[in-house]
Amino acid sequence: MGSGAGVIIAMPLFLYLALMTLLCVKVGDKTSWKVGWLMAAGSVFMPLALFVAFLVP
Repeated sequence: MGSGAGVIIAMPLFLYLALMTLLCVKVGDKTSWKVGWLMAAGSVFMPLALFVAFLVP
């Protein structure tokens, strides 16, 4: 049985990912799709990779 740390970290992460995804889509609509993907690569995929690295023992 785990301590629940994964849930405590996962819930804010999913909220962050949802908000950042909406922001990246808005930036992509206002500028170009390349800028939207560039922003998404740094602001969405990096925290997701760090979370996966935290879960892998």
